[in-house]
Amino acid sequence: MKRLAFLKTVLTTLALGATMAAPTLAQTPPTKIRFAHAGPETASQHLAALEFARLVKERSSGKLEVQVFPGSQLGNDSTVIGAVRGGTIDVMMAGSGNFSGMSSKFDVLDIPFLFRNPAHAYATVDGEIGQRLAKELEPHNLQQLAFWEVGFRSITTKNRPVTKPEDVKGLKIRVTPNPTHIQAWKLLGANPIPMPLGELYQALESGAVDSQEHPVDITYAAKFYEVQKQLTLSRHAFTAMPVVMNKKKFDALAPALQQALLTSANDAKLFQRQLNQKNEPGILAELRKHGMNVIETFDPAPFRAIVGDAVRQSFVAKNGPELLNAVDAVK
Repeated sequence: MKRLAFLKTVLTTLALGATMAAPTLAQTPPTKIRFAHAGPETASQHLAALEFARLVKERSSGKLEVQVFPGSQLGNDSTVIGAVRGGTIDVMMAGSGNFSGMSSKFDVLDIPFLFRNPAHAYATVDGEIGQRLAKELEPHNLQQLAFWEVGFRSITTKNRPVTKPEDVKGLKIRVTPNPTHIQAWKLLGANPIPMPLGELYQALESGAVDSQEHPVDITYAAKFYEVQKQLTLSRHAFTAMPVVMNKKKFDALAPALQQALLTSANDAKLFQRQLNQKNEPGILAELRKHGMNVIETFDPAPFRAIVGDAVRQSFVAKNGPELLNAVDAVK
């Protein structure tokens, strides 16, 4: 009887301990992931980031919580890349040219007039070439989750329509800090000025630069129509947008949580692409309502004749021909 009483006491104690521990386990706070980017809150990249956050929370059963900081709230692209590498920010995204300082092979994606159409660009970054470029970032403590997009870039100016190369001469144009883009605009006779996106509106308003080139989604979301009145749908270059995470933090997560991040980043990528394709006609209509003259007819041939071969040769001189040839061969 004494033994039975002892066992009952032990079982009661264990049950009480389990009851007390259960709320503690249930109340374990989620791992917070800070995700920073430079895009405006109405741009497709931010909407995709919110979708990514929703999917991650759902697929991790609440164990991961992504907090999104748009509009350069945590710093410009260069600053935030350094912070992700150092671990003070967890995830960020930026145009591919921002990563060329770590690997000049990323410059292949920014060669003007390289991609035949969106399908060619997507097949390149989603396939073996994109995987090879992602590997280039791992020694820099960056784990790539997916390639999202800035998109196909089109030029705007304050008052000068651009339809031929001569129209670009002398323009002070804001560009990304990307040697490929800088070289291309210099070849066309423009004065390229690298500048963070967060500083661009004020620079256009003050006249520090006369021109900029972004996909129409960003031109609209950043309200550049207030300080630019001419838009040419030049689609002269495609900019991919790597979404990257601090590699040490990624590697420390359980495999199931890693997979939740990867699949959610991939699905948010598709969400963004569909959003951009669906929204562009409406965005162009809105830009016209705000007083922009939209030039839809654009002949890329004379521009390509000036910049195409020269920029390609510069890339090959630094990186060899193999990667560029592989991009050309993508179906």
